[in-house]
Formats: sequence, C-alpha cells, structure tokens
Amino acid sequence: MRRTRMALHRALMELMRTRPYDRITVRDIIDRADVGRSTFYAHYRDKDDLLLVSCTEHVREMVSTELAAYLGEIPLLAPVRILFRLAGEHPVIYHPLLNPRANSTVLRSVQQMFADLLGEFLGPRLGLEGAELESTITFLSWGLFGLQDAVVDPHRALTAEQAYHLFGTLWAGSGYSLESGSVGAGHG
Repeated sequence: MRRTRMALHRALMELMRTRPYDRITVRDIIDRADVGRSTFYAHYRDKDDLLLVSCTEHVREMVSTELAAYLGEIPLLAPVRILFRLAGEHPVIYHPLLNPRANSTVLRSVQQMFADLLGEFLGPRLGLEGAELESTITFLSWGLFGLQDAVVDPHRALTAEQAYHLFGTLWAGSGYSLESGSVGAGHG
C-alpha cells in the first residue's frame, strides 16, 4: 500500500515538473505510476486529494526533521520559516494548492493543514487555552496561507524570506514576542 502511494505521489510530482497541474489527468498519473484506475481510487478521491495528501505528508516530515536538527531551543517561528522556504523552493507544487482558482475543498484543506501544523508546533508554546488558542491558530494559518500564495504566484515579487519577515512583523505587531510564545503588553 505504501509503495503504491509513493508511486502515485512520485508520478504526480514528475508530471508537475513537465506540465501545468490543470492539464494533468488521473489517467496520466496512473499511467506514469503503472497502477490501475481502481487502485488509484482505493487511495484517493481525485488528483486534488492525491496532491493534498502527498504535500501534507511531505511538509509534516520536512518540518519535523528540520526542527529535530536544531541545537538548543527552537525559535518559535522556525516551523513558519520552514513552510515559507518549502513553498519558495517548490512553487510548481504549491501553486495548485494555494491558487485562488483551486476548488474550495482544496483551499480549505490546505488552510486546515497549516492550522494543524501551527497548532502542533506553536500551540503548546503560546500559553493560550481553548477558544483563544483556536482563534489565534486560525488567524495565523490564514495569514500563512495568504503569504504563501504571494510567494508562489509568479506575478507577485515576494520571496519566501520576505514573506517570513512580513509574517514575523505582523506576529510581533499583534503583541507576541518573535522568539517565544510570551504575550506582550496590551495583548489580552
């Protein structure tokens, strides 16, 4: 099962390097992966689901691996920096996920992926509880989503590093310290 999923993921990534995502069909993917149509649909609803699941697994693995390599205390926004860098390095993969023309299920799923990652990596360090934590994570995930779209959109000139610094500036402006989860003066 894992081998099949990896073959489908690899096939989609290879195809995305050669043509636009919207021109790739499930038939193209299964031909490249050398699997049957029923096998594809046993694992994924459609090509958007394949892209989203593959990207989520890859992003989670990359963030975990890179954070584990830190010596000493991990800067609070380190996962955010990693997420921006990944989008900047792989715009062909991220663009279909973040593009406003993507279907609403994909867009909402990507935002939820960001919320889950931020909740997992930042949540325990923020010192917030319940609804306040949930609202903060939702706000941050949509901000991350919007800035990542600016990074992968070829018509906007925002680098991954610039987006990270902008995110950090907005974060600090909300009353949070950049290096810890402490709440600054004036934040309730």
